[in-house]
Amino acid sequence: MTMAPQPSVARTLIKTLALVSVTAALMASLRFSAVVAGWVDRVAGTRLWSSLYRLAGASDALSRERMIMAGVTVTCFVLALPIVQAGEWCVERVRGRRG
Repeated sequence: MTMAPQPSVARTLIKTLALVSVTAALMASLRFSAVVAGWVDRVAGTRLWSSLYRLAGASDALSRERMIMAGVTVTCFVLALPIVQAGEWCVERVRGRRG
């Protein structure tokens, strides 16, 4: 079994910055896209979310809002992971063709 080379610190920092940026961009789409905001409203009104509210003890509007924001943040992060990985794969492929 061959060992993969260790990634550099610079590469790790760039991937981290890309992940944070893509996550922030996805979260911003919630603010500026009525379609995305409608999806979140629809999901937040489901029985599953109502059960989560009860389970977490979110009885007032502020605590429910915090739960929704936590869900949006986690969802955007999970969506950003494969986007950044695909971007890294594309960059590596372009570098492989040049070198």
